[in-house]
Amino acid sequence: MKKKKYIKVAKEVIDLEIKALVKLKKSISNSFNLAVQQILKCQSKVILCGVGKSGLIGKKISATLNSTGTSAIFIHAGEASHGDIGAVKPNDIFLAISKSGNTREITDLIPFLKNNGNFLIGMTSNRSSMLAKISNLILFTPFKEEACPNKLSPTSSSITQLAIGDALAMT
Repeated sequence: MKKKKYIKVAKEVIDLEIKALVKLKKSISNSFNLAVQQILKCQSKVILCGVGKSGLIGKKISATLNSTGTSAIFIHAGEASHGDIGAVKPNDIFLAISKSGNTREITDLIPFLKNNGNFLIGMTSNRSSMLAKISNLILFTPFKEEACPNKLSPTSSSITQLAIGDALAMT
């Protein structure tokens, strides 16, 4: 690949991610206000949970929340079902991040969270997913397409998750 082609690809990736962020900005609704209100009145901690790239984004959002004085931890969804769910207390807010909203490791936790009385915020790109249907509120992260040539690697979807997480923390 020639050097000029590298620059062209870089600009195309950034353009697709900008389009995703513009779409995200337009989609921000009252559910964002409600999420902020729940986090502000939380007397315990915010628990972020995800798998794969969504999990990595969850770790970053957790760190940013802690930097702003909001107590937060990250729990990997796969580890949660093997005992780490014990860290979740009834007064915790649980923010589950899943592009599809149907990630099995996340959906398997929902019965526990409901029985435990946790307020569940779902962050997903799929409004008709199981996570969207069962959450107390949804932070919708729309995007048109991933910037990956094979449309597999999370790029546009990850940047929308990161941006809404940063917006939550800064708010």
